[in-house]
Amino acid sequence: MMSYEQLAEHHIREHDLKEKKCKELHAQCMDQSEGLLGAADAQDGAWRQDTVNKAGPMGVIDAVAQDLESFVELFERAPRCDLPATPLRRRNVHIS
Repeated sequence: MMSYEQLAEHHIREHDLKEKKCKELHAQCMDQSEGLLGAADAQDGAWRQDTVNKAGPMGVIDAVAQDLESFVELFERAPRCDLPATPLRRRNVHIS
């Protein structure tokens, strides 16, 4: 069984390790974001192609999903046209 002092020291060490890990992850994210900002400056959408090429199959799926989402949003904002109601066509049903 741990004493209160040992338990407190354990929690302090655990907190320090978590804080160190968070700082490392934050530094990695900053490095990656700087790379992405440089890619966004490219012309003619070359940055998008480069990103998809680096991402592999999931990048392709993500690009297709983004295009589909853009299409759906465009379709939702498109003007509506009222079409005349079509008359019901009844089929002759023969019971044998």
